[in-house]
Amino acid sequence: MVKLIKSFFFLAALWCALSITSPAFSSDNLLTSDEQKWLNDHNRTVRLSPAPDWEPLEFFNANGKYSGLIAEYIYLLEKKLDIKFKIIQTDTWGQVLEMAKDREVDVISAAYATKDRRRFMNWSDPYINLKTTIIVKKSLKKKLSLETMTGMRVGAPRDYILFDYLKNNYPELDVVAVETGALGLKKVSFGEIDAMIMEMPNALYSIEESQLTNLRLAGTTDYIATYSLGTRKDWPKLHSILTKGLNRITPGERETIYNRWIHLTQDPWYKNRTFWYITASLGIAFFLIVGTVLFINRTLKVQVAQRTGELRFNEMRLEALLKLARMNDASIDAIIDFAFREAIRLTKSRFGYLAFAGKDSIFYTVDSLGRSYQKTVFKSEESDFTSKTIGLWRDAIIKKKPVISNDYMESNPFRRGVPEQHLTIYRYMNIPVVNDNQVVVIAGVGNKADRYDESDQRQLSLLLDGMWRMIRRRESEMALKSSEKRFRDLVENSPFGISIIRKGRLVFSNPEQERLKGLMPLFRHGRFSTIHPDDIDKVEEFYRTFTSSSNSAELEFRFYPQDTPSQGQLKWVNCRATPIDVQEGMGTLITTMDVTKAKNLERLLIIQDKMASLGHVSAGIAHEIRNPLSGINIYLNALEQHLLDGEEMAETSPMIQQIKSASGKIESVIRRVMNFSKPHEPKFVPANLHKPIDEAIALSAATLRKNKITLVRKFDPDLPLCHAEPHLIEEVVLNLINNACHALERVGTKTLLIATDHDKHFVSIRVEDSGHGVPFHIRQRILEPFFTTKKNSTGIGLSICHRIISDHKGEFTVSTSDLGGALMRVNIPIIKRSRP
Repeated sequence: MVKLIKSFFFLAALWCALSITSPAFSSDNLLTSDEQKWLNDHNRTVRLSPAPDWEPLEFFNANGKYSGLIAEYIYLLEKKLDIKFKIIQTDTWGQVLEMAKDREVDVISAAYATKDRRRFMNWSDPYINLKTTIIVKKSLKKKLSLETMTGMRVGAPRDYILFDYLKNNYPELDVVAVETGALGLKKVSFGEIDAMIMEMPNALYSIEESQLTNLRLAGTTDYIATYSLGTRKDWPKLHSILTKGLNRITPGERETIYNRWIHLTQDPWYKNRTFWYITASLGIAFFLIVGTVLFINRTLKVQVAQRTGELRFNEMRLEALLKLARMNDASIDAIIDFAFREAIRLTKSRFGYLAFAGKDSIFYTVDSLGRSYQKTVFKSEESDFTSKTIGLWRDAIIKKKPVISNDYMESNPFRRGVPEQHLTIYRYMNIPVVNDNQVVVIAGVGNKADRYDESDQRQLSLLLDGMWRMIRRRESEMALKSSEKRFRDLVENSPFGISIIRKGRLVFSNPEQERLKGLMPLFRHGRFSTIHPDDIDKVEEFYRTFTSSSNSAELEFRFYPQDTPSQGQLKWVNCRATPIDVQEGMGTLITTMDVTKAKNLERLLIIQDKMASLGHVSAGIAHEIRNPLSGINIYLNALEQHLLDGEEMAETSPMIQQIKSASGKIESVIRRVMNFSKPHEPKFVPANLHKPIDEAIALSAATLRKNKITLVRKFDPDLPLCHAEPHLIEEVVLNLINNACHALERVGTKTLLIATDHDKHFVSIRVEDSGHGVPFHIRQRILEPFFTTKKNSTGIGLSICHRIISDHKGEFTVSTSDLGGALMRVNIPIIKRSRP
């Protein structure tokens, strides 16, 4: 009744104010004849659909009347233009937009004129500009801005331009869509989201109406909400008419409407209608109640104290639920203890019982002062609730609903299943938690001083439901963390490189993938600088396949494991690309397997096969050539003896010598081929490698002088002994010097460096030159038989060197020298000294 009287006075005052402040006008003076005719043709009525539940801007009140700040603009337009708006009510703002697109409504009262909305509506200039504010709980003391809210869960009204603005401009925020501003504020109040962003009038109105006393304004945003009036695109005259009407609304009228609905400051007490209404009411009622005040004063005090206690007790219950909801990081045992101790305390019980299906049961007993709890655990004997306590929960299990017994002697006269410490039970309440039609938790409290009622039942049910949700959540989180840890351990320790690419960007890579450093530019930026030149085309096609389509792809290729090829040895990998669904959308899973060792073994097997084949062929050829060559030499010697005393000897002797020389060269080639086809087992002796190196240099001295090559020696004075066959080492060094001399034929500065050094495992021989070097893509192939880049070469020299070093259990590598040319390194194991 009081609310009805207040509404009457308010409407009467509003009517008087409008009557006084609104100037007399006529739509005839405002609109053209064509516009008047258009309105008459449409019965001076247009359809308007407002946004629902947008208090205080526009909404439908308890009586279904269109109300609010924007509604007053609409009613003012009706008077100024002599038209009628037919109000169409919808459930959501999305329905309003869909009806406007389908021309089921003619006017949208207020909205942001986006590019998409301009396609089907004409929009006036903004006539309402509102700041947006950040609302948080009072416990969050600091002032906030959008830039300082990184990682916070922020609510914004669904389908409103503010939601899109936050999603597009502040990706670091976790923006949550809520149906209405009032619902979003309740979520903030109960801790479901961290903050709510909405227009300041909506925020103030909703906080006041919902009585959310634990909220505050924490700051404003840089977004100013501007709202325009929209009309059908195919009715330009309606747009012109309503625009003229909006322009006719005076600043004073706008300020009056704004101040009526938006109260940023509190009016002085003497201007407050409520104050004058209460004063008048008290003046009238004073004489009626003064005679009874003294009589009922004592009763009122008792009732007030009782109600205050009840309110405080209800607050305690709400606080318990809020504390339980905030126990996100607590253990399951802590959640159970807190929830059930609060259940006992808030139902004013003396003991409590809690059991989980298939788990231990717990008794809580309160001391005489109600301050401390004694906890007793009953071990579960089977998969169901323990039979020791069946008397406490039997009826609730059977009925699967709460059971209250305020006369327990009548409910269980034989006290079956009652623990010994609780033989005296005179009042009891039992609450089951049901999941998938199965009782998963049973709880009870007992021996309250007065009767258990529905309030106690609701409180215990809420605490149990909250406890069960928290337990399930914690169990899910723990299972998820365990699963994530197992998966991460599997991925982190995988012998395969694993990476994920989304939209051409590398979003994850495991340690094994990071170890293959030369592939990271490919996955991060699509660069191919480290890929082997022969494989670039197929790698580019492979990259295009998995970045531009959802198809799987697989490829083996070579790359250099550093950013530049000169920094590392060539590696082989097998890459497989598979489309996967990641959290942000579709991506590509790249699994990489290092197959370098397998490829090297394969290459060595091929080389050995070639060497074996070459040995068989060369042995046969050498045998077939040596036999006729021996005959030629015999006849040549006989011919020389026959002509020794003849007159023709002077003329034929030079020719015979030339034939002998050629025959000798053929014999030398045959000997080399035979040595290659049937290599003898090296005869290792403890040797200092400087001696065979010096002999190889001495044999090459003439060639070095002839080609004007500067020889530089850097010998290790403390070079240890190693097991080697000196003349084979001499052959290797001689071959490497000859190759270097050939590489220096057409360069300006001709320098040859021969150096030795050692570490705790190997003695090293380095032969470096200032030539053009060995291209990266053929460094592995130059050790293969028959492969050569020189004219008139058999291509077996380096193969023989490689075989000799392999027989010595050593290493033979090719890289780039600091002189600019090739660096040939030979490593021979040193002699391990036995410990005394």
